[in-house]
Amino acid sequence: MFDMHYDLLSIVYKDYLSGNFQTTKQQCQCYHNDNVKGVVANLYFMSKEEMQQELHERYYQENVSVRKMFKITKRHCMKYLPSSTLVLYSIEGCDYIKDTAELEQLYQEGLRSIILTWNEKSKYGSGNRSEEGLTDLGKVFLRKAIDLGIGIDLSHANEKTFYDMIEVIEEQQMLGKKVVCYASHSNVKALCNRSRNLSDDQLYALKKVGGLVGIMSLKNFVTLNKEATDDQLKELYLDQISYVKKIWNDTSHIVLSTDDMNFLSEVDKEYGKGNLFHYASITNELKELLKKRFTDEEIDQMLFLNAKEQIYDKLI
Repeated sequence: MFDMHYDLLSIVYKDYLSGNFQTTKQQCQCYHNDNVKGVVANLYFMSKEEMQQELHERYYQENVSVRKMFKITKRHCMKYLPSSTLVLYSIEGCDYIKDTAELEQLYQEGLRSIILTWNEKSKYGSGNRSEEGLTDLGKVFLRKAIDLGIGIDLSHANEKTFYDMIEVIEEQQMLGKKVVCYASHSNVKALCNRSRNLSDDQLYALKKVGGLVGIMSLKNFVTLNKEATDDQLKELYLDQISYVKKIWNDTSHIVLSTDDMNFLSEVDKEYGKGNLFHYASITNELKELLKKRFTDEEIDQMLFLNAKEQIYDKLI
């Protein structure tokens, strides 16, 4: 599997602050034994209060730059991951990146994917807790990211920001720029009406610019039915993938992600225990489930090849 969204860098930084890398070592074992072969390893930023509550009281400090945090986490990732793992380094919540100069420095350090905003309103745009769109600073930031060759991840953006980002992507494509874009962990709103999921119109807009969509396996974004059994949830997860296949006519732009939050299970009861699969055996579990509805060729595409060929190979 190529996991299109996993907060591995945040796990690493949380461990770095505590001085104990046990969780990092445990999670990196999941990339051995032909299980997860590729990952978008994400360092994420929420509101300062939520970072202190959920991650670590020192997780974000004004006197420690995002660049320094990124360098630390990338170094430790490389230490514990198998050398064969395909890693695309990502930052989610770019509000803490000071400006385009720091973005360029991050690119030079290995950053290859950005999620412009988390759930909150930021200086660049707004997530699903706000109704405002892309700011002027956000447009400049986005254009710079495209110029550098950074992948543009539209997950978490509210509808206004989403469409504003699509407009900038179309503008840059018309100028001859090659834009790699995707919604790494965004499910179908028609099947699960959460603000972070995508409407049909958003899916069509993403397809129009050549983007990919990552169907994620967090229960709360598969269905709103809290009484659904594990077997029912897995069928509903298949429904999510089948829905996108139907409107896009094939599986060539579908990728898969976990957004597995198990590392926060002690502090976040809702999301920490919300994944449908065991990360240590996720590839085999997914293969067996996908066989119910999809061909071997489609499974290979969605599990690995689409992410590898259309995202990773173009950004690395």
